[in-house]
Amino acid sequence: MRKTNTFAKLAGMIVAGALLMAGCAGQTSKMSDAEKAEQAVAKAEAAVKKTRTETGDVGLWKSTMGILGNAQASLEKGDYQAAAEAANEARFQAERGLAQYREEKKEWSLAVKKASANGEFNEAAWVSGEE
Repeated sequence: MRKTNTFAKLAGMIVAGALLMAGCAGQTSKMSDAEKAEQAVAKAEAAVKKTRTETGDVGLWKSTMGILGNAQASLEKGDYQAAAEAANEARFQAERGLAQYREEKKEWSLAVKKASANGEFNEAAWVSGEE
């Protein structure tokens, strides 16, 4: 009889734990679409600001500000899915633009060092990838 009670208690604890976890999972998934969209837009705005600050706007792709504007407008209209999608694209573009800027800056620095070492800079060869 003792084993039955232990088993029943264990089974009860497992069921209670599963219900508790299901409740918690429901809570996290109950983050509203509005909150998710607001967070996505805020992250996109931060990424754009970082790229603009670090690159003096040079690293920002042409379409990024328009896409961010679409995300903000969709958020204001209550179209949270469109807001989140546009915000994620704007964030991606800002981050890629910054990475691209950093890579180009590195390559330029290497070209300058090579030109300084050689006393000349063959721009045509460098642009074509021969250098």
